[in-house]
Amino acid sequence: MTTLLLALLPAVAPPESPPVVLETPRTTLHDSPFGVNSHLATRYWDPASMHVPADIVARLGVGWVREDIHWFRIQPSPDAPYDWTFTDEAVRALSRRGVKILGVIGHPPGWATPFPHDIPHGVSFYAPDPQRFAAFAAAVAQRYRNYISHWEIWNEPDNPLFWKPAPDPVAYATLLRLSAASIRSVNPQATILIGGVYSFEPSFLRRVAEAGAWESFDILAIHPYVNPSAPEVGNLIAGVEAARAVAEQYGARPIWVTEIGWSSGRGDRDTVGLVNEQDQASFLVRATLLLWRAGVEKIFWYTLKDDPGNPYGLVGTGVGYFDYSRLKPSFTAYRVMVEHLTGADLVIMRDLFNRTSVLDFEQFGVWRRGDQAYGDFTPSSERVRSGRGAAQLRYTFPSRANEFVVFRRERPTLIPDGSYALGIWVYGDGSGNTLKVWVRDAEGEVLQFALGTIGPPGWRILEAPVTGVAPQWDRISGNGNGRIDFPARLEAIVLDDMPDSFTGSGTIYLDDLFAVSGPEAYNAHFQRGDATIDVLWAPTPVRASIRTSTSTATLITRDGATSTIVASEGRLALDLGPSPVYVIHR
Repeated sequence: MTTLLLALLPAVAPPESPPVVLETPRTTLHDSPFGVNSHLATRYWDPASMHVPADIVARLGVGWVREDIHWFRIQPSPDAPYDWTFTDEAVRALSRRGVKILGVIGHPPGWATPFPHDIPHGVSFYAPDPQRFAAFAAAVAQRYRNYISHWEIWNEPDNPLFWKPAPDPVAYATLLRLSAASIRSVNPQATILIGGVYSFEPSFLRRVAEAGAWESFDILAIHPYVNPSAPEVGNLIAGVEAARAVAEQYGARPIWVTEIGWSSGRGDRDTVGLVNEQDQASFLVRATLLLWRAGVEKIFWYTLKDDPGNPYGLVGTGVGYFDYSRLKPSFTAYRVMVEHLTGADLVIMRDLFNRTSVLDFEQFGVWRRGDQAYGDFTPSSERVRSGRGAAQLRYTFPSRANEFVVFRRERPTLIPDGSYALGIWVYGDGSGNTLKVWVRDAEGEVLQFALGTIGPPGWRILEAPVTGVAPQWDRISGNGNGRIDFPARLEAIVLDDMPDSFTGSGTIYLDDLFAVSGPEAYNAHFQRGDATIDVLWAPTPVRASIRTSTSTATLITRDGATSTIVASEGRLALDLGPSPVYVIHR
């Protein structure tokens, strides 16, 4: 076994089909955290050969898929009988292969919405009549009650592309309540997921809760996209923590990431093409492990197959929608991860970072509040994480306008050169507000960085990268290049209301603000039976070692190549890079 130590070394639907009998699914991989957005029923237009993409899913080895069930394809006119051809074949093919299905109910036909200019039999992204939608949801749940127990209501209701004319949390809350009740009326054991939301800005989620729909769902589904940034640079975990902060306020829920992905080339979020196929494969593994570490129960990669002009898939476009012959590096990377980590328990994740204290609040110093008279910042010994002193930040945000409070340090504190992240220990109050810092760099530019969301009571770290170019809205003053040029100093601590409509008062405590520098390397440590599995990577290559009590170990690359490594003086030496590797000890 290893010890947990890292060290450096220098289409049109066919006519109505009759009901079919679906085979009982096998009970394999039910506890798998791994999933993929498969889209068989909606993007594979030949029901007779549905086994082709289903076989690819089976080869991948994931325990779950996320399948769209589009109302407009099943009932193109109000008096038409339901046409289940494509969904029947998709459910049959996946169930035969022992894959569990998360069904996403959405995409109404134009005739079911109030918007007069939609094609009646075509897809609409306008909000449908919620009673009609709930009736359709009940019909879907009734038909597949023996094969699908998990239902997600709509996809991204907070996204203006999918809820027109604009996202409406109150209207969505009504649709969610009615649909959940209708599904449970035909299947009381059904598990309901809220439609996956972008969790870095959770105001939509809060308003759904305020509208009384929180008790209507069992699992909180989020889509914390950060592409084209790498998962570490994009601070992927912050999206999980922001959603969890809302859940702590309204009622804890398991968190599933029902979409996460990177396009391997130019796509909707990467118009330049910064990420290639090799990057995509590495980001898939790294993002999954980071999300696992953050307590996410299930993670669904988006998507199984590339769309033209949007290459998020594990399978390349090839010659069209029916061509599943070109498996991308990300497919292999996912298959290898599933093979070695299914059934494993994540014990801990370690890193090689150097964390240097920037401010421990033992000598509090002088802080001056800005023009916004919404709080005070004082020394405190009431709640201390380490030492004898901490900082107490009391605030009151009285209105539903955007409000924040800034506390500038009279003598800005030096940040170590080369730091690529800042973090701080926070004792939260469950408000969900955002803690930020201002950094003044060598050019005199002041840049703002959001460290994260204020969570529930208890000490926890908020940490965020400070590399890259800051967006215009985070450039507080100066006319520099928008990135930190060292030497740099901590200028201020900021608490910002989130969402802007937040009103209320509270108190949080801060302690031990630190800078992260040195080699960036990660070790996710798993146990599966008598096997210890360490998954390691470094965004920038480094040579590292891990301690071991065995003489040899098996090294498996991201792509599945296997070799044996020999220990020397109780250590295994490894060359780490952006592509994760697996070290297995027995």
